[in-house]
Amino acid sequence: MQNEEVALATLAKHGKSFRFAGYFLPEERLNQAARLYAFCRWVDDIADESSDKQFAKTELEAIQRAIETDTELCANTADFLSLQRELGFSSTLPIQLIEGVKQDLYTVDFKTQDDLIRYAYRVAGVVGLMMCPILGAEEKGLPYATNLGIGMQLTNIARDVFEDAQMGRRYIPHSWCDVSAEDIVENSATTQQKVIGATKQLLALSECYYNSGWQGLRYLPKNSRNAIAIAASVYREIGIKLAARHNYAYWEGRTRVGLPKKVLIASSVMVRGGSPEFAEKRAPSIDVLHASITDLQPASIIND
Repeated sequence: MQNEEVALATLAKHGKSFRFAGYFLPEERLNQAARLYAFCRWVDDIADESSDKQFAKTELEAIQRAIETDTELCANTADFLSLQRELGFSSTLPIQLIEGVKQDLYTVDFKTQDDLIRYAYRVAGVVGLMMCPILGAEEKGLPYATNLGIGMQLTNIARDVFEDAQMGRRYIPHSWCDVSAEDIVENSATTQQKVIGATKQLLALSECYYNSGWQGLRYLPKNSRNAIAIAASVYREIGIKLAARHNYAYWEGRTRVGLPKKVLIASSVMVRGGSPEFAEKRAPSIDVLHASITDLQPASIIND
């Protein structure tokens, strides 16, 4: 299908870590995952690339209404609605995604850790939930899929601190670090030390969500488990590399994981039967990790 070819090309261009992990998925699951990624990327790009924020807000709200009313607004919404019907997941999930992306249209200035986690849930935790029917996850695995998505988003934020600040976005909670986005861009020695401390907190918090997410891998069939373990392990490696090799120098540009390291990670996961090396680490309870997002979560991810 043409839609699948376009979606796979989008994934290969913008989601290299996920495309690499996708080689370990059956073709049908990969195609569905790529279509989901393409929709999420399209929504995200509306917020990131539009020079007219009010127009972008109007466009996102139109997409939201199209999903709420099952209306094929354009080719992108038509394909997404088709995917949603195939998988049966609740429309509350993409609507939460759009609500999260709309936060990026204007100055982002989170006050607390709860603000950060609620945002990460909306833009990434719900993506983990939408992936569950694609991957054949058992219902017991849903909270862990949420946590894996949040963990990966926290890594993403740690990686992009400087780039986001240039766009007027400061996801680091003010309660952690009393600097503005402008301060981060100016990049004084004092600011660097404060933001490095906050970046360490971000990555430590991400570990709590990763460690919980690993526990849910047992609720996936093996052919999905390998791919998700590889994807999450490769993404987690960004934070490890930022800390160990770059000494948290967030201002030096994006930290990337090269192909040789990805292959090494994949080999390790496969040898361990779809389990990351750190899957046995303890994690806080689901209740603790979800304390700030309980009101955002649907009763079921499946439409009645």
